[in-house]
Amino acid sequence: MTQSATHPRARLALDAATFLGTPPFYFGVAALLALHGLREALAFLLAIGATETVCAGIKLATRTERPIPRPRRTLYEQYDASSFPSAHTARIASNATVLYLCFPSVWSLGAGVIVVAATAWSRVAARVHWVHDVIVGAVVGLAVSWPFHGWIV
Repeated sequence: MTQSATHPRARLALDAATFLGTPPFYFGVAALLALHGLREALAFLLAIGATETVCAGIKLATRTERPIPRPRRTLYEQYDASSFPSAHTARIASNATVLYLCFPSVWSLGAGVIVVAATAWSRVAARVHWVHDVIVGAVVGLAVSWPFHGWIV
């Protein structure tokens, strides 16, 4: 890691951006979205599930080594040790896609781009992914989630 990434504020920024691609974040968003409509919340959760499934399949098929290698003793470790694609980035791209489909505007598009970029940056800066991992992760999240458009409108 660079010296700036070890600074407490830089570490906090990395951790906050990484949090955007985790289950506590997207289950919280799903709960808030359920206040708007159950159909939208269900589409949101199904898109996340589909994105996670696609990422897991790719990770287990490719078994790409992370910048800092991890053990690979169990099936879960095989998944966790594989860097390609970034599931964090895919999940937040999925979140952003479904939220944009629910609330289409320049603002939701801009916010989506910012949170996807922040999460992708955090994964590369923390040295758990390569740049191509996060790019493909974002594409997977978008591509897998966009078909849920029909559920929402």
